[in-house]
Amino acid sequence: MKTAITRDAPAVSAMVVALALLASGSMKTMANPVGTSAVAAPAGKSSANDPREAQIKAIDEKIKALREQYQSQAEPLEAQVKSLREKFETDLSALQAQRKALVEEGESPGLKALMDDEASKLASLADREKDEIEKVRARYAEERKDIQQDFQKRRRELENGKK
Repeated sequence: MKTAITRDAPAVSAMVVALALLASGSMKTMANPVGTSAVAAPAGKSSANDPREAQIKAIDEKIKALREQYQSQAEPLEAQVKSLREKFETDLSALQAQRKALVEEGESPGLKALMDDEASKLASLADREKDEIEKVRARYAEERKDIQQDFQKRRRELENGKK
C-alpha cells in the first residue's frame, strides 16, 4: 500500500535532512577523521623488525578497507539524495516564486521600497561576512602551515640527533 508523502511529512523531512547531511559531505569526516593522509610512522624507529610495524600495517589495511566499504555504500545514497533534492527544489522554487509574486502584488509602494532596502543591506552584509570569513580561514591556514613546518623541523632535528 502506497502512502502519500504528505501524510508522513515529518518522517520524510527527517530522512531527507539526514541524507542531505550525508550527501553534503559532513559524514565524510567519519571516513577519515584525522585528515587526508594516513597516520605517519613514528620518527624514532628502534629496529627494522619492530612488531609494531606489522600491527601498524595491518591497521592501515583495515582502515583502507573500511573507507572503501563506506564509499561504496554511501555513493548510491548520495545519488538518491541528489536526485530527490533536485526534484523537490524544482517544485518548491516554482511555488515559492508564485507565492512571492502574489504577496508582492498586495504590498504598498512604501513597504516594497522598505523591503528592497532591507534585502540590499542584508546582501551587502552577507558579502562582507563571506570576505571576512575567507580572511580568517586564510589566516588560520597560514598558522597551521607554520606550526606543521615547525614540528617537521623539530622531528628532523630529533632524528638527526639520534643518528
